[in-house]
Amino acid sequence: MSELRKSFRIKITHESFGECLGQTRNLSDTGVYVRHPRLSSLSRGAVVYGQVQDLPTGAPRVRMEVVLVDADGIGLRYL
Repeated sequence: MSELRKSFRIKITHESFGECLGQTRNLSDTGVYVRHPRLSSLSRGAVVYGQVQDLPTGAPRVRMEVVLVDADGIGLRYL
C-alpha cells in the first residue's frame, strides 16, 4: 500500500488521558501521523492503541508506539 492521502477519524487510547479522537495524516504501511493537540502530551516510546472510526465494517484496535511528537499531534509506528 502506498501512502494514503485520505484522512480518517481515529480513536487513540492511552492510560494517561483515556480516549481521544484525532484525524489521521500520512497513513502508510508502517505508521500514521495523528493530529490532535492533546496527543502532544505523550512522549516518544509511549505505547497507545488506535482504532479508525466510521468504517462500514469496524476496524481492529492496533497497538502503536509514539515515534514523533510535535505541537499538532504524534507520529506512530505500528507494533
